Amino acid sequence: MLSPGGAGSPLSPSLSPSKKRGLFSDGDQDPMAKQVRMCNPEFLCAFRKFDNGLGFIDIGGLANALEFVKLSIEAGTQHSLMHRPFQASTCCWLLARFGCQHRLSLHQWCELMDYLSNLKTIFLQADSDRSGAIEFAELHRAFQLSGVYFDAAEISEVCQSYDADKDGTLEFDEFVQMRLEWDYYIAAWDRKTQGADRIAPQQLLQVLEEIKQSLEPLGAILGSQSGLTASMTGVFYTSMFGAHSPFHIGTCERLIIRFGQGSLYLNFEQFCSMMVFLKEMKAAFSSLDVKGTGSLDLPELCNAFWRAGINLPEALILQIGKSFDTDLSGGIEFDEFIQMTAEWHEMWKLQDRFSSSIAAEELQRLMGTVQVIYQVINGSMQTLRPFSMNTCRWLIAKFGTCQAGERFAQRLSYQEFLHLVQFLKECYFTFIRFDFDRVGSLGAEHLGKVLAAFGLCLSPEAVDNIRLSYDVDRSNRLSFDEFLQMFLEVQLYDQCFSSRERNPAILTPLNPLSPILGQTFATGAGSGLVVLDRSAFFSLVFAVPRQLTLD
Repeated sequence: MLSPGGAGSPLSPSLSPSKKRGLFSDGDQDPMAKQVRMCNPEFLCAFRKFDNGLGFIDIGGLANALEFVKLSIEAGTQHSLMHRPFQASTCCWLLARFGCQHRLSLHQWCELMDYLSNLKTIFLQADSDRSGAIEFAELHRAFQLSGVYFDAAEISEVCQSYDADKDGTLEFDEFVQMRLEWDYYIAAWDRKTQGADRIAPQQLLQVLEEIKQSLEPLGAILGSQSGLTASMTGVFYTSMFGAHSPFHIGTCERLIIRFGQGSLYLNFEQFCSMMVFLKEMKAAFSSLDVKGTGSLDLPELCNAFWRAGINLPEALILQIGKSFDTDLSGGIEFDEFIQMTAEWHEMWKLQDRFSSSIAAEELQRLMGTVQVIYQVINGSMQTLRPFSMNTCRWLIAKFGTCQAGERFAQRLSYQEFLHLVQFLKECYFTFIRFDFDRVGSLGAEHLGKVLAAFGLCLSPEAVDNIRLSYDVDRSNRLSFDEFLQMFLEVQLYDQCFSSRERNPAILTPLNPLSPILGQTFATGAGSGLVVLDRSAFFSLVFAVPRQLTLD
């Protein structure tokens, strides 16, 4: 049985700050005991048999030597751990970990065999039913006893990514490959945290870069072996897309927002969940990048959304893509792809909340949990307070579809919700650009600049009337919720004014007999016309404080 404690058990939690415990422990590292193990005559015999007198073995010799000594690996067991020879990809992992220049010396070979002997003990503890393979439930428990509490979906993703034969279990060589990869993750975490229990964005950036650099030898070995391209899809290494392109700090901030549960720091468990996600996204990106350019064009980006079950119009996907194309290359590189998927993966998971459509009450609850709009500015996370019910009604009125008998839309479909989220992101990004005090609200003196950034240039008098209409507490500041209500109404009246300019004969939502819309009316001097420019129109429309709700 897999034991969470007990002296001498490889799966016993370590008392040191290192995360190398349980599944990830190094076993007995007593120098004398290790020296005895390193001198195992069967290990020495296998090496001499396949080194061809050169003093080293290459990838082919490694596979043969492992097959030769497999009986010693399974010594003391009642079943075979080696139902088949080691996969070529697992041999590449072992060679990258223990070798140098794509080959192994005798000492490195013995180190490798000592490592496998330790993994045999851990594997047998995890394989509680002694079936010779670790089932998903067994691996789930093993991770828990090692201090990593994955949910069922995450553990399934871990297992599937290493289950090469897709039989629903991890056999010994598949388990070895999993452990080798996670060794790199944990070693980078331990080195950068130095015993601390969490990391900030800058530290995470260093951890990810160290993982990529550590796995560069593996990338070189896999790339040199024909037929192993598929084994590279989920692996991080420095030259994975040609030239070295380091992660951006904004990517790390977005990942922490996604996995940090409201904190600007990641603990080890969250870091592990993040690495599962990154591996999945690396494999997804590699499969989408059919041209192998390291960048996704619009058709490939559309395919990414459609494969995830998010069926958006191409125009909106292009709009989303442009918002992440920070280097203005016209494509989405892997770093940008991670930022995009970290956000929109959350949106994909919300589909289950939409049986068909939602009303304002459900939208308000939903927006209280959505993290897409969160930003990190000057080392602190800028979050939103819950939207008011009136703001949610305004948003549904803008993005929903009116049903028969409705004056305005009162429910929202999932597709309409996705449009709404992209609109909120763009509004918030512009809003925080002018929140110079970083207090989550907009100063009155900046409102005109914000409206101008959205293409609406008004006189100071008109802007002041708009502000006073929504600044009910007279604080001379607008929260994002207040700004959003204001902006939605401003957009509505701007559309009305523009439509009236293009076609004076059309009716508008306002009183069609009103002279402010440009209708003629009788005066003592005959027929006359009152004409208002855009600023005067807005000054008049927003002369009354907005304290009414949309109902």
